[in-house]
Amino acid sequence: MQKGSSSEWPLIDAYGICRQTILPVYHQPTFDSALVTQLLFGECYQINGLTSDRQWFRIYHEDTGIGGWVWAKLIKEITTEEYQKFLNQDFQIVTSPIAAIEYLGANLYLLPGSRLHFSELELFNWQDHIGFAGTFRPHASKASREEITEIGLRYLHAPFQAGGRSIFGLDEAHAFSLIFFIGGYSWISGKIPGKSVIPEEVQAGDLVVFRDLSTQKTNYGLYLGAEEILWMDNRMKISDVDEWEDFLRNNSSEQVVLDWRSIVS
Repeated sequence: MQKGSSSEWPLIDAYGICRQTILPVYHQPTFDSALVTQLLFGECYQINGLTSDRQWFRIYHEDTGIGGWVWAKLIKEITTEEYQKFLNQDFQIVTSPIAAIEYLGANLYLLPGSRLHFSELELFNWQDHIGFAGTFRPHASKASREEITEIGLRYLHAPFQAGGRSIFGLDEAHAFSLIFFIGGYSWISGKIPGKSVIPEEVQAGDLVVFRDLSTQKTNYGLYLGAEEILWMDNRMKISDVDEWEDFLRNNSSEQVVLDWRSIVS
């Protein structure tokens, strides 16, 4: 049933999966709307609404807690059973900057964070059948601190793009959750994982969170060790921790909070 006088129709028990390199998700059902986020190959989503002309579907990405609108021609529907299987069964996650897979008779290029839905039992021969080229890791296996910093450094020099989740364009709001997700750690939007630690106990692979309480703006950084931090300005870059903190304090109000968080087990 249509929602009152709205041009949107609700849907229940409808699901989809990204079957392209990047799936853009918009704030409103129009191409000139703001980009909210991007889904990567193999990521699943709930479909909970569509426009009356059936040109746009409203989706929700359960893993990140982010939703928006996707053009109907890019929707690939799956069953409820497939959705639950893909979410609850272990999968492999692409780690190489560029990977490739044979899909529908041609090479499809995959980016870090893309998902390959097969189990450990299938690893002995899956490459022969799928034709995958690149590196991956099991998502169920939690990355070490060294691995987290290596994953983060793959995004070095990635330019800023609002809503972006790739090496070709990255939104700070998504960047660090993606880095940790590739390492096997969940991060729902608005809920930073891990626990606070005192600065003297900070280690490489820890997250630094800088909050401006007046503007409610949050900046993130990944501590690399040796007083260096990976962070986003107009691109992902490495700076001295003091330099990073001074930069943010000089561009913030007087009400700020600095939180060092340990996420890696």
